[in-house]
Amino acid sequence: MAAIPRKLPNGSLAEWNRDKPTPRMARDHMERVIRCAPAGWQAAVRARFEVVKPPMFGLQQTAAEYLATPPDWAVAWDLMQSIADFEKEFGVASLWNLDDGEICDMAKKLAGEAEELDSACINGGGDLAARVDSVRLLVRCVGITEDVPIHGEPAVRRAQDAAWWRRRLRVHVARTVEAGEIGLGMVHKGRGGYISQNGLVRRQHQLKRNAEALECTLFRNEAGQVYTLRELAALGNANPIIRGGELMTRIRGAEEYADARAHVGLFLTLTLPSRFHPVKLGSGGRPFPNKKFDGATPRDGQLWLRDMWAKTRAALARKGVRMYGLRVAEPHHDATPHWHALIWAEDEAGAQAIEQQVRHYWLSDDGDERGAEANRVNIKRMTKGGAAGYVAKYIAKSVGHLALAQHMDVVDGQQITLDLGPTGTNDVKETGQGFKRVDAWAATWGIRQFQTIGMPSVTVWRELRRVTPDQLELFEREGDRTTSRAFHACHRRGDIRADWRSFMEAMGGHALPRKRWHLRTAHDMVEPGETNKYGEELRHGPIAGLVPQQGRMCGRWLVSRRILWRPVVDEATHAAHAAGASAQGAAGQAQGQGATPARAALPRAWTGFNNCTARITGELRRLVFGPGDVHASEWLTPETVDFYRNLRVAERAEPAAELEDGWDW
Repeated sequence: MAAIPRKLPNGSLAEWNRDKPTPRMARDHMERVIRCAPAGWQAAVRARFEVVKPPMFGLQQTAAEYLATPPDWAVAWDLMQSIADFEKEFGVASLWNLDDGEICDMAKKLAGEAEELDSACINGGGDLAARVDSVRLLVRCVGITEDVPIHGEPAVRRAQDAAWWRRRLRVHVARTVEAGEIGLGMVHKGRGGYISQNGLVRRQHQLKRNAEALECTLFRNEAGQVYTLRELAALGNANPIIRGGELMTRIRGAEEYADARAHVGLFLTLTLPSRFHPVKLGSGGRPFPNKKFDGATPRDGQLWLRDMWAKTRAALARKGVRMYGLRVAEPHHDATPHWHALIWAEDEAGAQAIEQQVRHYWLSDDGDERGAEANRVNIKRMTKGGAAGYVAKYIAKSVGHLALAQHMDVVDGQQITLDLGPTGTNDVKETGQGFKRVDAWAATWGIRQFQTIGMPSVTVWRELRRVTPDQLELFEREGDRTTSRAFHACHRRGDIRADWRSFMEAMGGHALPRKRWHLRTAHDMVEPGETNKYGEELRHGPIAGLVPQQGRMCGRWLVSRRILWRPVVDEATHAAHAAGASAQGAAGQAQGQGATPARAALPRAWTGFNNCTARITGELRRLVFGPGDVHASEWLTPETVDFYRNLRVAERAEPAAELEDGWDW
């Protein structure tokens, strides 16, 4: 079918009679658009086009009524222009409505096309700049967002990798189609809220794929145990129960830290201007389209909030105001994001400065619109001892109510009541559905739900929990009580829970520059010239431990990852069987319940210090050969050099192989 004209024919009368708009022509265009739209959109699209009713024939009309009735061609023209506007606004979203199988096929095809373009460019004598231009042209013709700048050899390699295309296409499809559903007014309280039904199903399919991949991937450690990645992930903060408990521990500890210093607490609710909201609620909670909506996505709204918060923090830093706390991002019923924040200031003057700057920047954009001054910013003073109660329901809404089962708080002597579901009920089914919708919303739009402000790194907290107690003996003998205090604060001892307040105090307090925290993460060394699969040089290896940045033991490592894990290829051994544990025990561990199954102890270190630390820091070499620089040529013969070179090649070929004497050359 021909494209919809944007200009009426204005030639001769014969041309007008031949090409003038007719009701049949408009209906054909409308049915075509409805057929091409996703199944879930068709009812909304049809309702959108039925804005002008056709004239009624066969009825008795007065002269005034006849003159007031528009002619057929005018009604048809208005309908066709409405259809053309719809295609311009939502046509891309309709075309990108692909399932995951189609996305995978498209990714393979694009990777092959990128390889063909690169080969043609090389055969034609093109240099690296020309090859990069061909990749840039392909990416922009497809229309996906460039996650990193396209330049250099790594960009060419990325474009030839189907996995890279698959990741980018999944994000692009999810956001483009969901933006279309939001623009059509199909995401609101009456339909479940937060995200469309298609978006929820897409997220559930993604989680299912991830679970299957984790279940099928096996890793073996140095003790010979084999676990699935799903079992290992369930023991970390990927488990919602562990993540929610950790968040509540940090909030409680921050509040205890603030109360001990008489800091002033603020609870902020920060919303967006009216143009970001696609749907409004009328009397009785009835949803209706917002005329001011300009097509902004939830991602655009999150970027607006981030920009205003960055300006607020910069202005407060210039005034010398120090603050700390936690912010939570969650959706309105129409998927528009808003923030809740727990913020502590050092004194009343600092609290007033925070309130003043927040109101200034949040009202700097459309601040004169109706209701902006009264509703866009809401700031309350927190009740002492009730910080967790202010934010608990938002955490439960995002990670699930089971995460807070052991972290209920008391406000003014009364147990808090959590409103966990989108309908305001505490039913398990409703709360679970609400959690799934919020999770799908955050995953679709790439929104970080929780972020701390001015508090020590939680990565240091997690790594310190991995450190073995024997490593603290040297620190305690040398008088480094600060590191020892931080270590004990991270661990539960009997009925004494982990203490975030003590950890903050040991790390140096609040609102410090990164270089002034007591501990920082330490990374494994990488070989010079080592690169990733795209040819980009690695700056540092994975996290291997922690190191104090000040004090008597400054620079001394605490190793948090002593066990080496290697992937198991072509092996179907289940983790519980490989570890010699029962299937029931492994299942409990996979859900974050119970303790780690018993395993054989690692061999005792043959030296008087930690082997892993010595290898990473070079202490082993200095102990054997002295403090000076010693070159391998001074103590190795050509025969021994060949022997150890062959040994390392064999070790790399067989990842599970280990040297009997414990040396790691």
